[in-house]
Amino acid sequence: MVGDGRQKSSSSGGRRRRAGPVVAWAVRRALLTAARRLDLKAREVLFHAGDPGEGCYLLRRGVVKASVIARDGQERLLAVLGPGSLIGELSLIDGQPRSATVSALKACRLLYLPAATFFRLADADLLVYREALQILARRLRETNELVLAQGTVPVAGRVARAFTTLGQGLGVEHPGGRVLIASKITQADIAGMAGVARENASRAINELLRDGILGREGSFYVIARPDELMELSEI
Repeated sequence: MVGDGRQKSSSSGGRRRRAGPVVAWAVRRALLTAARRLDLKAREVLFHAGDPGEGCYLLRRGVVKASVIARDGQERLLAVLGPGSLIGELSLIDGQPRSATVSALKACRLLYLPAATFFRLADADLLVYREALQILARRLRETNELVLAQGTVPVAGRVARAFTTLGQGLGVEHPGGRVLIASKITQADIAGMAGVARENASRAINELLRDGILGREGSFYVIARPDELMELSEI
């Protein structure tokens, strides 16, 4: 579930901002030719943490979230992923159980590639292996950045990073550059993504609202000044 590309597509009322792991053509071609289609309804679970990892998925349409259950029994949101994201590739490579639960935030269409099929295709075209290595390397770099942020970025910056990620995955860009996060996000979700206590996340969110960097439209958050939010999130 990694990548550094961004995709934008039109949607009613604004432009949807897509960001996430975009799969290069070598892997995409293998998926398109050998995978089977799978549709999910909103809130439907793709797989649970601990399930056998028997293949990977390419998200063609929709948005999913990856989460785990913390020791206190609360769900902790790890990531929000949009079209082009590769899901479950770690379990495909190492054969270990799923490390997180993935479920649909909106109706989704995916392509599923069993592990046996992936390795057969990769053995026939070494470019598939090369792309898989690049995907894993990008994921490792992102993990390193997160670890660094835990030790060097203040709470406000980590909360800003969480909102930036959500804006990239779920955001609808409105006139003037404002980005509506078109899904209900709780303070517990932000705390989980930022790796901070809920109380600390709440204080940071209130500061961002007070400063006008964030706003609210009904029950949804709005990134009112995306550039400033991005600056706060930088390591």
